[in-house]
Amino acid sequence: MTLRILLACLSLLICFSVHAETDSASRLDDVRKEIKSLNSDLSEKKADRQALLDQLKTQSRQVSELNKQLRKLKAQINDKHKEVEALRQKMGIKEKEQKQQLDALYSQIRSAFVHSEPSYLELLLNQKDVSTLSRGSTYFRYFHQARQQELENIHQLLVKLNDEQRDVLLAQQSLENMLTQQRSKQAQLEQQTKQRKATLAALDNTISTQDSRLASLKDEERNLQQLLDSLSKKSAPTAPVAKPNNNSTPVKPNTPFPRLTGKLTWPVNGKLLARYGSSRNLGKLKWQGIVIASPTGNDVKATAAGRVVFADWLRGFGLLIIIDHGDQYMTLYGNNESLLRDVGEYVKAGDVIAQSGEQGIRGLSGLYFEIRHRGSPTNPLKWLGKQG
Repeated sequence: MTLRILLACLSLLICFSVHAETDSASRLDDVRKEIKSLNSDLSEKKADRQALLDQLKTQSRQVSELNKQLRKLKAQINDKHKEVEALRQKMGIKEKEQKQQLDALYSQIRSAFVHSEPSYLELLLNQKDVSTLSRGSTYFRYFHQARQQELENIHQLLVKLNDEQRDVLLAQQSLENMLTQQRSKQAQLEQQTKQRKATLAALDNTISTQDSRLASLKDEERNLQQLLDSLSKKSAPTAPVAKPNNNSTPVKPNTPFPRLTGKLTWPVNGKLLARYGSSRNLGKLKWQGIVIASPTGNDVKATAAGRVVFADWLRGFGLLIIIDHGDQYMTLYGNNESLLRDVGEYVKAGDVIAQSGEQGIRGLSGLYFEIRHRGSPTNPLKWLGKQG
C-alpha cells in the first residue's frame, strides 16, 4: 500500500515538472516574440524619423533657395521702378521743352497776324523802291527760316518723346512680368513653409519624451562637432583674404580676429533668449552659444570678415552658415529661414549672409550664434560689442 502511494506521488511530481517546463518555455518564447516586435517597432520609428529629417532637409533647402530668388527679384523690381521713374521725369522735361517751343511759335504767328504783316507777294507788287523790296525779301526769308527751324525742333522733340514713351512702356511691361513672377514665387514659398511646419510637427511627435529629446540633442551636438573638426582641418592659418562684393581686388580685414574681443558687430539686434553656458533643462546639457530673438525673415549679418565654409541644413541647427575668420576662429549662424551666401564666398563685417527663422532649434524664433576656436566653443558675449 505504501509503495503504491509512493509511486503515485512520484508520477504526479513528474507530470507537474513536465508541465512547468512546458509553461516556462512557452512564456520565454512569448517574451522573445515581444522583444522582436519592440525592436521592429523601434526600427520602424527610427526609419520614419530619418525620413522626416530627410524631408525637412529638402524642404528647408527649397525654402532657402526660393527666399534667395525672391530677394534678388525684389531688388530687380526696385531697380526697374527707378528706371521707369527716371524715364517719366525725362519725358516730363521733353514735354516741357515741346510746350515752350509751341508757345514760341504761336507767339510769332500771332505777332505777325496782329501787326497785319503783308504777304511776300503783296510786298513784291506794292514796292516801288528796289532797296525796300530787297530788305522786305530778306526779312520774310529770315522769318520763314525761323519758323521752319522751330517746326523742325518740335518735330525732333516729338520723335524723341515717342522713343522715350516706348521705352517707358517696355519698362512697365518688364516690371509687370517681374511682379507676376514675384507673386508666383511667394505662393510657392508659402506652400513650402506650410509643408515644412507640418514636417517639424511630425518630427516633434517622434521625440516627445524627455529621454528621446536628450538623446536627440546629444546626437545633434556630436554631428556639429564632427562637422567642425572636419572644417578645422581645412581652416585658413591666417585671416582669409576677402573679396567684397565679388570684386576682383583682394582686401584684407584691417584687424585680425583674435584682436576683435568686445568689438564684433551683432549678427542681429534683439533680446537674449539663451545665454552661453546656461542649462538647456535636459540632463547636464548646456548652451554652447547664444540665441538672439529675431523675427522670421530678418537680415543676419556677418560679425567679421571671412570666408563661408559651410552653408546648408544641419539637424538640430536648421539652415546653418559657418564663416572661417582665420587663426582657427569660426562663427556659426543657425536656425535660419534662408541662406544668402554660398560656400567659398568672402564677406565683410556687416554683409547680409542669411535671414533669421524659427526652425532647427525648436520652440525658439531667432538666431543661434556660436564662436569657436580650434573647434571648441567660447562665450560670444565676450566678443560682441554693444548692440546698436
